[in-house]
Amino acid sequence: MFSMTKKTADGGPKGRDYAVSLGCIEALEQGNDCLKSLSDDQYNWAAAPHISSTIGEHFRHLLDLFHAINLANGKVIDYNFRRRGHAVEKSRTTAIKEIDHLIYWLENMSHAELISPVTILTEVSMTETQVHSMSSTLERELTFVALHANHHFAIAKVAISLLDLKVSDSFGLAPNTLSYLRGQ
Repeated sequence: MFSMTKKTADGGPKGRDYAVSLGCIEALEQGNDCLKSLSDDQYNWAAAPHISSTIGEHFRHLLDLFHAINLANGKVIDYNFRRRGHAVEKSRTTAIKEIDHLIYWLENMSHAELISPVTILTEVSMTETQVHSMSSTLERELTFVALHANHHFAIAKVAISLLDLKVSDSFGLAPNTLSYLRGQ
């Protein structure tokens, strides 16, 4: 259920001691590393016609999903929460600060918080507004958001490659893919 590696100062495990929160932290740290390798102009570049959104818009989207969980306080996660046009789309510095805040939040998460039940709200129809409510757990939703972040990192990696820049070979790869590659 969880992976423990060390104890916190108060003797109890937190954050990085649990596989799910550690996976989220690792994904966010990958994002930070990528952002630190880009200029502001590169962060705001859309690789049209291949990709219609800027790298910043992809980061805003994945950060919105993490924020939806963070703002829920263990109750209702509204994945329809979006900050389109927010400063995080244009400012790498703002994105880095948000990532740092989310890492701090995840590092201080307890096992009880991770396994707590939550309700999620999300749009489910392409042709009409259909917000569906369903049950889940915080650790399940954090897993989903971290994997979804990898998907957006992969799209950002395409844009970055079209700028003739290089990021880590593992950037944008799913944990399962990385495990497979380690086994080769």
